[in-house]
Amino acid sequence: MTRIICIACLGLLSSAAVLAQQGGNPGGMSPDTPGLETAKPAADHSNTQDKLFVRQAAIGNQAEVELGKLAGKKAASQPVREFAQHMIDDHGKSGDRLRQLGRGINANLPKELDPEHQSVRAKLEKASGKDFDIAYIGSMVQDHQRTANLLQWQISNGQNEALKKYAADTLPDVMEHLEMAKQQYAMLTSGAPPVK
Repeated sequence: MTRIICIACLGLLSSAAVLAQQGGNPGGMSPDTPGLETAKPAADHSNTQDKLFVRQAAIGNQAEVELGKLAGKKAASQPVREFAQHMIDDHGKSGDRLRQLGRGINANLPKELDPEHQSVRAKLEKASGKDFDIAYIGSMVQDHQRTANLLQWQISNGQNEALKKYAADTLPDVMEHLEMAKQQYAMLTSGAPPVK
């Protein structure tokens, strides 16, 4: 009897292993994902992670543009104003591209800043001079680190190929922005004169 149970268990385990090899892991996919039954969803279909990515990336793009506009008016140093304009230009274009991709998957795109960035904006509105510049650039370092992680997550875990391509195309720009922000922050906090 024990032998029969062991043989039955081995049969079940080997069947599960074959199914796992053939199908992959459909975890995180919406029940309405085409091809879910065969664990081979269509490349242009989006899973829950894709929709979450679009929302989070849209929040980031919107914040970079809005905070950049504020910095364009309030920054004390020319390099910070130039950085802010660079954020407005790059994240404006990136946001437009993401909005188009997001429409195709019915992502819930934000219409205004999220509470976290509203709080950042409120603090920046109260700051002035070099204190403003340091606070703004500090927030840019933090946001771009977070965005880089988000893009890498999408490249690894996303299902929609267009969104994965967007993430792969955007990552080098975000890494460049992060390095620019780190350099600005180091100059602002070291007492060294900003580069003109």
